[in-house]
Amino acid sequence: MAEIALHTIDQVTIAMDFDAGAEHAKVLEQVKHFVAAQAPDRDDAEHAAVADWVLQRLINVGTIERGFSWHYGLVGDEGTYDRFEFDFKLLVEQSTPDGFSLRATDEAINVLVGALDTDVESAQIAAEVKLDNLIRRGRLADAKLAAEQARYRTVQYGETLRRYLDATRRDVRTVDWERVVPDLLLDALEHIEGRYSAEHAILTNITAARDDSDDPRHKQRTAELVEIVRDCIRRHMQLQKAVQEAGDQFRSEQDRQLFSGEPQRAALHLHGQLLVPLLGLPVGKALGPVYDFFRGAVGPAPPEVLTLPSLVERLLQRPSEPERFAGEVRDPQFDPVPEQELFTPEHFRLRVVP
Repeated sequence: MAEIALHTIDQVTIAMDFDAGAEHAKVLEQVKHFVAAQAPDRDDAEHAAVADWVLQRLINVGTIERGFSWHYGLVGDEGTYDRFEFDFKLLVEQSTPDGFSLRATDEAINVLVGALDTDVESAQIAAEVKLDNLIRRGRLADAKLAAEQARYRTVQYGETLRRYLDATRRDVRTVDWERVVPDLLLDALEHIEGRYSAEHAILTNITAARDDSDDPRHKQRTAELVEIVRDCIRRHMQLQKAVQEAGDQFRSEQDRQLFSGEPQRAALHLHGQLLVPLLGLPVGKALGPVYDFFRGAVGPAPPEVLTLPSLVERLLQRPSEPERFAGEVRDPQFDPVPEQELFTPEHFRLRVVP
């Protein structure tokens, strides 16, 4: 299952780009082929079921936040052992006009490249330098792995910038467009310019190695490298377009949000965020939140206020005279009760005559 999970993350990472995520159906189809290669004796329905199960576990369907949590401990500077909780997601679903798409997070891409905490820009440059060196030395098998890592880092760098732009669409106040984002966009343009030149040089070397070789296997490997590097160049072009349009997007979002209404709060999930946590508390601690919830849910019940006009009207109202006798008592009507025989003709037939 671990290999299938890594393959699923890899398919989502490759399929998504800056503008759109990976299609759910296409990812399942690719993963199903991988599952079929592992268990060719099983039927197609079971292959599809396994692929869908792994994808749902990576999204963590069934939980509210659809994320994962990992507890770990560290020894501090003072020698004390402290426990921490790390919340993360691997694959996330995003709504689109046609439904929803899948995107891989930074944590998922770090799983693919085997890194936990690495500067994305520096890692991508290092991966491309390693790729160029391996191509010059003719080690194409290792060069393919380096090319795939460079592509992962390209996607990860694009995701970093995309999150800033998505946060701007939601609320411009959550992003520092005075200092942080302008510096980030300037660094992104310089990074893209440098990577564009380096990737074209690598592409030239790969093409030359492919054309000069007579080995069919060597040509196939170089063709795969060409496709990967071209994909990196295409992604950088998308990223450059988004960076160049970021300023206009900020100004348009600022104008739109300036005249829009107040942001609405997210709805409370009564079962997962209120009921389930309360069931785990003692009665004494749970009473306070329960009272607060019902006080806000039921709404105000204003007491009846006595006014002077209503008081005068009630005091001057003539009392009703009680009747000396009640009304006419009607005779009850009873339905006739049918006479029931104690013994049926069948009983008489079966009787024993002495």
